[in-house]
Amino acid sequence: MRAHHTFGIIILLVALIGLTQAVYTVDQTQQAIVLQLGNPVGSVQNPGLHFKTPFIQDVVFFDRRILSVDPPPAQVVISSNAEVMKKSDAGQPPTPAVSVEDALASGEPIIVDTFARYQITDPLAFLKTLRTVEAAESRLESILNDAARAVLGKTTLRRLLSSERNEVMKEIADRMNAKVADDKLGIKIIDIRIVRADLTPALREATVQRMISELKQRATQTRAEGDQHAIQIRATADKEKTVILADAQRDAQITRGEGDREAIKTYADAFNKDKDFYAFTRSLEAYRNALATPDTRLILSPDSEFLKVFRSGMEGATGKQ
Repeated sequence: MRAHHTFGIIILLVALIGLTQAVYTVDQTQQAIVLQLGNPVGSVQNPGLHFKTPFIQDVVFFDRRILSVDPPPAQVVISSNAEVMKKSDAGQPPTPAVSVEDALASGEPIIVDTFARYQITDPLAFLKTLRTVEAAESRLESILNDAARAVLGKTTLRRLLSSERNEVMKEIADRMNAKVADDKLGIKIIDIRIVRADLTPALREATVQRMISELKQRATQTRAEGDQHAIQIRATADKEKTVILADAQRDAQITRGEGDREAIKTYADAFNKDKDFYAFTRSLEAYRNALATPDTRLILSPDSEFLKVFRSGMEGATGKQ
């Protein structure tokens, strides 16, 4: 009786183990390949419960979601840009057609940081060529670096830093898809992104120094142009000042002449009306001018013509007495 129970338990355990070996579940985020004695015999894309031959067949699962590969930043030589300067208006110096960084860094190495998004589209081909996700990431890093070098080798820094950057990334993605298709890796590249594009430390230092030198040159040129404009403004102001002063002196002389004419006319009218009074006022004016300051001393003889008014005044006063 006990032997029958033991035998039944053993059969039940074997059945349970066989059932667990015959049933497997595929998640909605997965896809599977069924291997029979190590050889692929089919792929499973539909999620749910599936069956296989116990102990003979095995199942390998792969992720159907979008995966990423992020290689370390690499040094890439970008394309040289021959057309750095563009023509400007007549009489003006040429101006840069691209940024200072583009003019300095074109044809020089830069540090580029990229990453890719990919998806396993053919798990059977993926298993035959790559087998594991780790091997796929290593292979894709190499393909991504090669594609980035090939595309950026004919791309200028100006294009890489402008809105044309999306076109550059698409070109890298197309090149990668062509490579993985030729190698039959069972992978599709979904997206490529250039996270960062920087100058190398040595080139960055040289770029900064050249930018400083260029800015100093522009500052010197601006100051020279400012000095030239200042000289022109001063010359124009001096010219206008000379003209204004000449006009003012001319007007002053005209006014003075008119005043002298009026004075002469007034003197003449006064002389014609009373000659003695005119002579008297003129003599008083002469005394006032001659004796304007207290320190003035005159040495004259008593019969001097200059003292005629005083003598006549004294004689008139004596006669009255």
